[in-house]
Amino acid sequence: MSRQQSRAQREAAFVKLATDLHTQLEDWYDQHPAASYGEIEQEARRLRREFMGHGVAVVINGRDTGFQLEEPICPQCAQSMQFVGYRPWRVSGLEGETELERAYYVCRGCAEQTLFPPGSETEIAGGSLE
Repeated sequence: MSRQQSRAQREAAFVKLATDLHTQLEDWYDQHPAASYGEIEQEARRLRREFMGHGVAVVINGRDTGFQLEEPICPQCAQSMQFVGYRPWRVSGLEGETELERAYYVCRGCAEQTLFPPGSETEIAGGSLE
């Protein structure tokens, strides 16, 4: 059930995003032929932020969503935890908004413990993912 993609698949998805950005900017300019350089740049910045958010999601989600072949063990009751699907996690960064997907697990025994890999803290985000 892993959603991992090969590097080539991630690259193709990223290139498609870049192509879509170019098309959107061209279409915008077609609709605003008298736009100044500053107006074109402002629209390009808006589109770049959207592109970067989606691009980061392609790179991260295509590598690892936290899905584990072996079910994790509940730290409270030591029973195996059940995979219940993927949950979105919205992250705001300097370059854009990104929606990451993470595998979500619930304890079969006590149903109080949940797991949202890759864990609470990440070095990159510097904050909680839960």
